[in-house]
Amino acid sequence: MGITCEEVWRDISDYVDDELDLKQRTALEEHFAECRHCAAVLEGTCNVIRLYRDVRVLAPPKGFHDRLHQRLDETLNLGPKERIHTSRRAVLAWALAAAAAAPLGFALFSAKRTIWPRLEHQNRPGSPDSPAVTGLVAVSEDANDKVFHIPSCPYLHGKSKFLQVQEAIREGYSHCPICIGKHKPEKKV
Repeated sequence: MGITCEEVWRDISDYVDDELDLKQRTALEEHFAECRHCAAVLEGTCNVIRLYRDVRVLAPPKGFHDRLHQRLDETLNLGPKERIHTSRRAVLAWALAAAAAAPLGFALFSAKRTIWPRLEHQNRPGSPDSPAVTGLVAVSEDANDKVFHIPSCPYLHGKSKFLQVQEAIREGYSHCPICIGKHKPEKKV
């Protein structure tokens, strides 16, 4: 009984590192002999490992070590005032960023307190500006959906139940601005 490609892919790293027992290693070798795809994956994995083991690939450029040591010596030989100066720049940059963010935060907070209540007032069911809906409305039984609709609304999703408008409002539902905004109240004769 052979092994699957997924099992080969899971164990290929251990195969390359020669960390499998003889039975597993034999099973993988039999699979490599039969499956060209897995044999290509093995060859590619071995090529990548050969490249990373080659010192020339990951060697730093010529003169890197000398420049690094020179830079470290220069940094360590700075006086205390010069070292503090560089950290002061970072503190100053953070302070300027915070100072720039403060007016923006204040503007957003002010907008929330002045603009959003007016928008909520416009959309509040039962207010003089909102469309009049009477009778039964449909609500979704989904706990995340707290919107009531006219029964034929295409935006009503999931299993629905029917409530009186006042009951839906008491339970925390708000009206659908799309279907109820378009709904014309029926004239009673």
